[in-house]
Amino acid sequence: MTKKQLAKLCKSDRSVRVRFIAPACGPMVAQVCLDRDGEAIRELLKDPKGRVITHQNLSQAYDLCRSAGVAEAELLQVIPHDEACAGTGDATNSQTMPLTL
Repeated sequence: MTKKQLAKLCKSDRSVRVRFIAPACGPMVAQVCLDRDGEAIRELLKDPKGRVITHQNLSQAYDLCRSAGVAEAELLQVIPHDEACAGTGDATNSQTMPLTL
């Protein structure tokens, strides 16, 4: 999904959630979550050439999403576990922090 498509969705009456996914050892990405025909859709924000847009910090992610009309988002920080730690490793079940842009 591109920034232009996100802006179009934000102007419509559709429920759109944006989640900033911040891995401990890599750049942050923005994931757009919406319901389409009763099915949950999750897509990463991409540039017009189809490459995933990455951010080095929250300010960069805020700026991009604010310019598309997003007013709220969630922050999901992914912390890697070593093999001695118990857990599923599934980032989608992690707790998120709500953000107001």
